[in-house]
Amino acid sequence: MAAVLTGDLVKSTALTSSDYQHTMSALTRQCEAIKARTGCLYEIFRGDGFQFVFEKPEDAVTAMLELKLYLNSQIDGLQVNCTQALATGSDAVIKATPGTSSGKVFVESGRALDEARSGEIVVRTPLAEQQIATGIICTQLSYILNRLSKKQADLLYHYIHLGFPLHQVLAEQQQTSRQNISERLKAAGGDLLEPFIHYVTNLKDDAG
Repeated sequence: MAAVLTGDLVKSTALTSSDYQHTMSALTRQCEAIKARTGCLYEIFRGDGFQFVFEKPEDAVTAMLELKLYLNSQIDGLQVNCTQALATGSDAVIKATPGTSSGKVFVESGRALDEARSGEIVVRTPLAEQQIATGIICTQLSYILNRLSKKQADLLYHYIHLGFPLHQVLAEQQQTSRQNISERLKAAGGDLLEPFIHYVTNLKDDAG
């Protein structure tokens, strides 16, 4: 099983040269951090595009959310958005880099990215009966994530990055009350992230 995540930055050509370089350096750092944690392969290409190959779907969908929140909250002075498309399959031929690898799953991930609305997260499933519900869920979650303030995105980034810790852990980290963290997480849609990861991870990959 391979999970292929393909994405690109939104409106990167509108960034100044300095902001673009700053953004790409931040993207590279986050990609390296994801690689160190999961053992995935990744490649940055076309100036603002990127692609990952994961062995575990759970790592892929977690990285998809984490990367979106990271770009939206962890770059000084900037909120950068990205479009991402995830596909899974067992037919992949994995080489040294995503660019030299092949298989239907790579085609599906790239095609889903081309068809996605700007800033959306998309999950392509093998079964048609799953795709309708999955598409609706992704559209709704994208709507929520794309309307977060930088402060809200920062909170959700740390929530997912720390593996969905107890709210008290975040409260101590941010020097506030547990109730404040709980209310802010709920208002930002933080309670949707872990169920979304579980849902995508458990999608069937064949008719059986």
